[in-house]
Order: sequence, then C-alpha cells, then structure tokens
Amino acid sequence: MSFTQFDGTAAFSGGGFMPPQATQTADPSFNTSKNRDVQTLLPLTVKQIKDAFVSANEKSEFVIDGVDVNNVTLVGMVRDKVGRITDVAFILDDGTGRLNCNKWFDEAIDANEMERILDGMYVRVHGRLKSFQGKKTLNVFSIRPVNDYNEIASHFIECIYVHVYNSRLQKAHVDVGVTTQPHMTIPTNQFSGQYSFDGQSSTEVKVLEILSQPSYLAREEGAHLDDIARQLKIPVNDLMLAVDNLVQEGKVYSTVDDFHFKSTANA
Repeated sequence: MSFTQFDGTAAFSGGGFMPPQATQTADPSFNTSKNRDVQTLLPLTVKQIKDAFVSANEKSEFVIDGVDVNNVTLVGMVRDKVGRITDVAFILDDGTGRLNCNKWFDEAIDANEMERILDGMYVRVHGRLKSFQGKKTLNVFSIRPVNDYNEIASHFIECIYVHVYNSRLQKAHVDVGVTTQPHMTIPTNQFSGQYSFDGQSSTEVKVLEILSQPSYLAREEGAHLDDIARQLKIPVNDLMLAVDNLVQEGKVYSTVDDFHFKSTANA
C-alpha cells in the first residue's frame, strides 16, 4: 500500500530539527531564523518543503519553522525513475506530497547504488534542497532502501516532534524576548592543502575515513571534533575548515551539537 492511498499520513506534515540546549539572553536584535547552523541534517516531509519560505540568505535558501534549512532527510516511495548517463531522476512520494529528486553519479559506485532502487520501493534519502524559478528540488547525496517499515512511522514521528519543538521555541522568543546564543560559525574560505583526484583535500578524505570507523558509526552522536583532530594530529581550526567543506558538499552533518559529526553515506 502506498502512502498516497492512506489519507491519514497527511497528519504527518510537521518537521524540522531540535536544536541543543539554548542559552537564554535578552538580545531582541538577534534573528531567531539564524540561531542554528545549517549543517544539521533535518528530518522533513515533502509538504514542509513545498510550504517552505524561500529566503535570499547566502547560507540557506529555505526557512522552515524559523530555522535555516539546507541538508535534509526524507522517507518515501520512489516513482517515475528515469536513468541517464550522468544521473538518475525520480519523484519521491511520502504521502504529503511529491518532490523531484536527482542523484548525480560522482563515481561508478553511485550508478551501482541506483540500479537496485526501483519504482514502488520505499527509501530514505539524504540531500540538499534547491530552488530554481520557483521549483523546489532535492539534490540527493545518498539513498538506501527501507528494510524495516517501522522506520517510516519513526521518521514521521521525528518530523512531528521537532516541528512542535521549533514552533514553540520560536513562539517563546517572540513572547518573552528569549533568544538562543548564535553558535560558532565556521569560516567558508577555501581549505588549503593537498587535494586528491576527485578534488577532495587529503584532510577531508581522512576525516571521512575516520567517520566510517565502526566505533563512530555505532554512536548516534558520531565523532567529536577533538577526537578527529587528535587522530589526525592537526589543529582544530584547520580541521573545522575541512569539516565545513564536507558539510557544504553534503557528505557529513552535525548531530547532537556543533562539535559532533557523522557521515551521510552511513546514516
């Protein structure tokens, strides 16, 4: 049974993310829509994306529940899959709406990954939202089949929970003037260093290797920046530049706070 055959799923139209514990301060000039780095991988529904406000912010094109949104995760059914030489296009239907998606092939493993994704299959996707001429799409970084159908319900519950959390948080800021301290921002200047054949710096490659270690994959919070820096024997500031580049490319995302990260390929 597909989601579109079950009207009750329309109730699962919430979403967003839960920011870490807020530090309260009276600074009414601080814009609450900027109170969280857009590095977090956010659980959303298609309806939320369709209803999202498209901003002119350089860091993020979308704002949902007062929060900047870039990298997202969705669960739904694959429809109208079309394979091409350089990419695969498909529609993701989660019962709240349909979203056009593209998975570009960076290497042969991407093409092999998409061969086992079929129409009518439930999948979880991670990707970056895009808007062009009023049309919202998803640039998919990773996709995998849903083997346990409890994951579908779990995803929608997450969306509802964080939507309510963020909505109440924004209301509290308006009513009481309480704001969240801005998190440390990571400079976006280009990371210098040796680069591999695919344009990835050697430090970025090593970071991805560390995040792929079983010990970090098993942890919900992933790896702390200090742990990664200690293993690579480099300053944390240099590491943060590499991590920021990986975040912008959708290859890693922050978890419980701005200092813990996981790989999207293994999420």
